[in-house]
Amino acid sequence: MATALSTCAIALAIALLTLGPRAVEADTLGGDKIQHALGFGAILLPAALLRPGWLFCLAPATLLAGGLVEVLQTQMAREGSLSDWLADGIGIALAIIFGPLMRRMLLHPRRKATTPAT
Repeated sequence: MATALSTCAIALAIALLTLGPRAVEADTLGGDKIQHALGFGAILLPAALLRPGWLFCLAPATLLAGGLVEVLQTQMAREGSLSDWLADGIGIALAIIFGPLMRRMLLHPRRKATTPAT
């Protein structure tokens, strides 16, 4: 339940930021493309950490949502672009790659080798 709620909350925040009035300047956080990659990658992060099996459905749905956002932006006072959608895809890919690595690091941290006392 926590995974679904977290994912939905992040997706809603990204939707508001991408479809509403520009709340973050394009040059903040390294630029517009970085913002897209971070935002759409963040949508997958709860699933990547807690429910990795969900990524098979969630990743394509998130990529489609990114495309829909770009189309909807052309109907609003914003500019939709293919390069923004590609940045969404890069963020999604990075979450798919690094999410499971983060999961392993958090759930199975390496134990420090201890030497027996002599």
